[in-house]
Amino acid sequence: MVWIDLNNSQKKIIETINGPILVIAGAGSGKTRVITYRIAYMIQKMGINPYNILALTFTRKSAREMKFRISNMINSKNLEKITLGTFHSIFSSILRKESHWLGYNQNYTIYDQKDSENVIKKILEDINLDISFSPKEIRRIISEYKNNLCSINNGKLNRKEIECLSKIYKFYIQKCHQSNALDFDDILLKTNHLFYKFPNVLNKYRNKFKYILIDEYQDTNLSQNKIIKNLAFKHQNVFVVGDDAQSIYSFRGANISNILNFHLDYKNVKIFRLEQNYRSTYHIVKASNNIISFNKNQIIKKIWTDNEKGEKIEIYCAFSEKEEAQYIASSILSIKKNKKLHYENFAILYRANIQSHIIEYIFKEKKIPYKIHGSISFEKRKEIRDLLAYLRVISNLDDEESFLRILKKESSQKTIRIILDLSKKRKIKTYGIIKNLESYYHLLMIKKKTKDKFKQIIYTIEKLHSEIKIKDSFTIVKNVANLLLEKYPKNYKIEDFKPILDNVLYHTNEQKKLKNNGDVSLSGFLQKYYLEINENSNNDDNEKNKVSLMTVHLSKGLEFPIVFITGLEENLFPSKSSLNKQSKIEEERRLFYVALTRAKKKAILTYTKYRFLWGEKRKNYPSRFINELNENYIKIHNHTKNFSQNLLEKSKINFLEKKNNNEQRKFQVGSKIFHKKFGIGIILDFQNENKIALIKFQNLGKKRILLELALDKIIIYS
Repeated sequence: MVWIDLNNSQKKIIETINGPILVIAGAGSGKTRVITYRIAYMIQKMGINPYNILALTFTRKSAREMKFRISNMINSKNLEKITLGTFHSIFSSILRKESHWLGYNQNYTIYDQKDSENVIKKILEDINLDISFSPKEIRRIISEYKNNLCSINNGKLNRKEIECLSKIYKFYIQKCHQSNALDFDDILLKTNHLFYKFPNVLNKYRNKFKYILIDEYQDTNLSQNKIIKNLAFKHQNVFVVGDDAQSIYSFRGANISNILNFHLDYKNVKIFRLEQNYRSTYHIVKASNNIISFNKNQIIKKIWTDNEKGEKIEIYCAFSEKEEAQYIASSILSIKKNKKLHYENFAILYRANIQSHIIEYIFKEKKIPYKIHGSISFEKRKEIRDLLAYLRVISNLDDEESFLRILKKESSQKTIRIILDLSKKRKIKTYGIIKNLESYYHLLMIKKKTKDKFKQIIYTIEKLHSEIKIKDSFTIVKNVANLLLEKYPKNYKIEDFKPILDNVLYHTNEQKKLKNNGDVSLSGFLQKYYLEINENSNNDDNEKNKVSLMTVHLSKGLEFPIVFITGLEENLFPSKSSLNKQSKIEEERRLFYVALTRAKKKAILTYTKYRFLWGEKRKNYPSRFINELNENYIKIHNHTKNFSQNLLEKSKINFLEKKNNNEQRKFQVGSKIFHKKFGIGIILDFQNENKIALIKFQNLGKKRILLELALDKIIIYS
């Protein structure tokens, strides 16, 4: 095996094979290289059977990159034996094989968020509950509790809400099971159920997966963590790579304690650190270290780089969001010309999607080409969802949600309501009612024209369903698209279906390259397709030479030579909802750290004095994150007033009232503070009956401060 561009630390990590291993990998430290070389080393040098290796990632892009790198080091037969992919794709595949244990068919449908919300909406209509939550909010709550493996009963809800939501949840589970459907969170939840209820199945996969590798471990939730602990229990060969400083997905259920407490979950853990940053300049690396040091809840590491010093981080204060966008546009044009760069070398990052609108307007005015990441994807379009409804029913005749969508195109809301009422009363699925229409015709009160349409729908579905075992997925999708074009010529054009036809053609061709033609079935394609859109990962885009616009969350895993981070204002970044809780402020700070470490050569931070946002014009104050940046690494533009002083006087951050003993108790060893005169510091100790605090200031070193005289000069950061 040839070692290329590996330092001694990386070699040691690669060659340490057995037992639980935690690798703390800083931003830009080459963790993907370490994981891929480790897998190749295990197979080629250690003689480990690739069949016994499970490698898990969080995005399809990461999985593809990993497979590509490994393919250059080992032969293709060994690569095919490795189980490598995202959490949801791997465990969905396992569930397909073992679904009979849980009472599901292999061709189960995977519901997306819209499907789940529609099911919940129907449940609310059926049981007529007095609840203030919307279907979208209920789906989010159900998702949260599934990922945390708990029931709907914690302190966030009152007793009435718990009772209502528990009832909805019960019906929701029943509806999904009756439709042979799983939502995205069920893939992990049902895997846990499978392993818990059927030890024989768990032992089968424990014996198969003797070596487990996990990328981005800081993004795992409790459900994922439980699966891994169960699988690794016998052999304990679990290798995880992550960076607690980049844990930014708590809203999706990610739990930072999984990586912080890894050493408690496994015995005799070996801990390694990848601390050399190969991506960014010295100034960016030092500023990033400086920012993340303000978080209390972290694994201490010292990220360093041998890269050039580079330019200092620039900070620009604009009067309004329009001026901010104009400054960004003119800066891009200037930097592009002076440094001879392409538009694709630039990225604009923001905390909220709504911030992109004015930037888009100015870019169009200046004729700057751009690409919005995370914009509405083609699968959300009506035409595509209509096509998918037919495909899902053809694959899974029990899929109520999709079948109702088909019926709605041929009948009125009143007729649909009668069908649903009859289905509920007779405990018969809607498909069963329409298939046996002659038996229920007198109860439905529909016209002969509608009856004929329903009969035609059943004939079409049954005919196509009979073909799914003999025709590949592309042939069936093409046939359904042609059927819709013929049946509704005014509603659809062939161009409407091109994205999904291209998608299924690519999938079918790739499967045919695999041993025994892989899985070219319609159900195989649909499960892969819905996993991809639910995983919400960055899609590759073939449109080159455009400026990238995206939220900071979507930027994770990417890098650009020049990065603009916009809207760095209190109540926006950090967000208003995070200001009252330390753990949320720390996650916002990690989010800023992620944004800053996307930059390779240059980072420019902007904020505005006034911003029209969410329907109102607001006066703004600079983000605390700007204030936390060490002056040695920044270059400030266009400030009419010292921004640190401004923040101290105006922002709403836990002011300590003078001589208030109750408030004074907020001071603790380890508290991060800002002093009006001395700047940023951390409390090291208390002396003289807690009247004096020993504080280490960022720029001045250690000082003793008499608290009674300083209360009006100090604020607590987090």
